[in-house]
Amino acid sequence: AVTGPYDIIALVQTPDPRHIGSLVMNEIHSVEGVKRTVTCMVIG
Repeated sequence: AVTGPYDIIALVQTPDPRHIGSLVMNEIHSVEGVKRTVTCMVIG
């Protein structure tokens, strides 16, 4: 279950963090019903 202001939490792993932006724009924003996203990166 997810509580708070978010409906879905997605975990994405990539060898190059520079690909996160294009992945979010091309794959996630193209999903019907997605109005906005928040990206938080884990460092370490």
